[in-house]
Amino acid sequence: MDLSLREFKERFTQGFLEVQWRHWSALGVASHVEPEERWLIDIEALTLSTLIAGFQDTRLLNASIEWLIKNSDWLNLQRLKRIAKTFTEPLPKLSPRIDSLLDPQVFILLGDTFKRFGQKVWTEKEPGTWEFGKTSVTRYEDFFSKFRIRNIVTDVVLQRPSLLQLKLRGILGIDARVEVLIYLLSKESGNSNAIAKEIFYDQKSVYRILEKWHKVGLLAKDKGPKIVTFTLEKRAEWLDLLNLRKMPAYLNWVQVFHFLNQILKVLSVSPWSEDEYMLSSLFRDLLDEAKHMRKYLHVSVPEPNQYPGSRYLAPFAAAILDIIEGLKGGGT
Repeated sequence: MDLSLREFKERFTQGFLEVQWRHWSALGVASHVEPEERWLIDIEALTLSTLIAGFQDTRLLNASIEWLIKNSDWLNLQRLKRIAKTFTEPLPKLSPRIDSLLDPQVFILLGDTFKRFGQKVWTEKEPGTWEFGKTSVTRYEDFFSKFRIRNIVTDVVLQRPSLLQLKLRGILGIDARVEVLIYLLSKESGNSNAIAKEIFYDQKSVYRILEKWHKVGLLAKDKGPKIVTFTLEKRAEWLDLLNLRKMPAYLNWVQVFHFLNQILKVLSVSPWSEDEYMLSSLFRDLLDEAKHMRKYLHVSVPEPNQYPGSRYLAPFAAAILDIIEGLKGGGT
């Protein structure tokens, strides 16, 4: 495939933004994009990803903030903070040009905006939660100072299969039990450590939930030589209870968005945005992250040893575009 850097930039950016729009459309944001129906939507991962990607489409960013203001009760702040560490941590592969995907100061600006519109999602009662070294976030300061409600958000339709996370929060509350149940509905079984890492919660908290559910007969417990595995009993009955014909396709959106947001970021920053050799070199560094997508999307990621120098750009870029198409097309 003869794919130029310019063509890749355009197709990737447009496709990634469409993925984001599909999710927000399913959540009730008015748009011309079809709402996501197959993939399970992760509101915390989506929020953080859109804060990074939004300056490529300020209407998208504005819509997401409006949704968060109007629907802040659905947000799990504890989980948002845990996931935020992934997006604000240093990126040695991209330094010194890019320190992190998201400046932590953005959360303070976002919190101030919420308060301006009467929503206190995080408050001064939580000292240190968002306290980081001060850096320049001029674009965000300008955006949030000018932010206005545009009334493009409608009520959330919780019957959408892709919004199972929010539906379960309406039933179980805004806590770890929701993500634990989603994990078990999707994968049927797991141990507390693997589940905790996947859903961004403390392992001890997850283990306590699993033990309680085992005691009341919701889970089977298998004590292996090293790992205790829990399996969801009567999964089909759970799906019937939730009015689901089948389970929406599961995806670790934190991993996916982290990978895609890195690509989006470097495509607008030199030297990667204009140097095919440098971008190819970065793609080699991101190979392992790209391979995580294979188990969900069955996309073939090319091995770099077959493509010396800048020749790696086109095949790897083509694989990324295949990932984007898979995300737009839904699950299997």
